[in-house]
Amino acid sequence: MRSTAAGIAMILTLAGCAGPKLVPFDKADAQLHGRTITLVHREMPSFSAATPGKASFALVGAFAMLEAGDKIVKEDGIEDPAVRIGEDLLQAIAASNGMRIVSNDEIAVTAEVSKLAKQYPMADLVLDVETVSWSFVYFPTNWTHYRVVYNVQLHLIDTKRATLLADGHCAHVPSETRDAPTYEQLLEDHGARLKQELAAAADQCIGELRSKVLLLS
Repeated sequence: MRSTAAGIAMILTLAGCAGPKLVPFDKADAQLHGRTITLVHREMPSFSAATPGKASFALVGAFAMLEAGDKIVKEDGIEDPAVRIGEDLLQAIAASNGMRIVSNDEIAVTAEVSKLAKQYPMADLVLDVETVSWSFVYFPTNWTHYRVVYNVQLHLIDTKRATLLADGHCAHVPSETRDAPTYEQLLEDHGARLKQELAAAADQCIGELRSKVLLLS
């Protein structure tokens, strides 16, 4: 997993960042038919488990939330939604554009376009789907019930030209509902409800990134 310090930096960055940009995919410019594509792989990102007690201790609380979240992910076998999102979109891009998928076992340590292009030269295009943040947190006006919040970033890169072909973001931030889970309900049965909520986030983001960024039907 990412270090706790890196997770803290991620949280602080997100708190002050502006709205995400969107660069839809221009298929005509890319000339994809017959080309190859591969998928970026990353280490498991740190997960934040926010509770009222931890949140009241500012930076120390943020460290505690990430440590608690990483423990849950490890013990309950929680999977990073970006893996499923990336694999689904990789298959969709290849199938709709007559491309060939190239396997790799490279673990990326950067999000910079030029560096990713150099690290994944085995294919013409590289798809990078990265979890920016994932967490569960209590509702502002209801501290006993929780929602699962998820943010993911997509980059589609031409490795030969080291250029960005598509850039998009998806945020899953559920509204409060009557069936919102308590902390115990979210984690019981080895995190079954947490896994269900993360699957719903993945489904939403697959749909949004397919239609709004990759322009796939």
